[in-house]
Amino acid sequence: MARNPGRPPIINAPPLVTALALTFLAAHGARILLSEALQNVLLWHTALFPERFWGWVGASLPPGMAEPYSNIVAAIAPLFTIAFIHSDWVHVGLNAAMLLGVGKPVYENLQRVRGGESRRTAELFLFLFFLSVAGGSVAHLIANYPAGQVAVGASGGVSGLIAAVLLGQKGAEGRLLSRPFLTASVLFLVANLVLAFIGPAMLGAHIAWQAHAGGYVAGALVFRFLIWRLEGVEA
Repeated sequence: MARNPGRPPIINAPPLVTALALTFLAAHGARILLSEALQNVLLWHTALFPERFWGWVGASLPPGMAEPYSNIVAAIAPLFTIAFIHSDWVHVGLNAAMLLGVGKPVYENLQRVRGGESRRTAELFLFLFFLSVAGGSVAHLIANYPAGQVAVGASGGVSGLIAAVLLGQKGAEGRLLSRPFLTASVLFLVANLVLAFIGPAMLGAHIAWQAHAGGYVAGALVFRFLIWRLEGVEA
């Protein structure tokens, strides 16, 4: 039976964005099928442990802390790999859904300024997303010096895309210090602070609001730079 051409697709997002969201879901599904010992090994190498990072940098840690990362690759990789590790299905489901929602307009905005060049658009989107993930990771590390909660999840990347959506509404004319963007940014921060306060009671989980804020700032800066370069606008 032919598909009804008038019926919209279930997931109305670019293939890359959809694939990334499905990858997060598949990665979580695969992880929970592992034995507890293998899950712990996976988390040890992919989640972000503040005490391991700061110990590698040379900070003095209290006794009993986890051992520092052994080399620069082991220390830097978790800044990005945390995007593929989530605490539970609710966590990964929310991130995947948000990625589909905000990833679509960001991808289409980048595609527009690239003149429809799909490969380059995909590279720029992934560049923006994973630098936002890393920005969230750095913010989490700073907020948890020299030790603190282990960080997992793609929320920093999603937060960066939210910032890009807000800036992209004005195209190349969008300004980081414009009143609309600053107002939206304050609302974003307040919402995350509220979630951080009620998260443990209502969601049964801690909300790493610093990672969300760091990803948001990184996404705003990276997206603004990309639009300036792609549209030839002077900073």
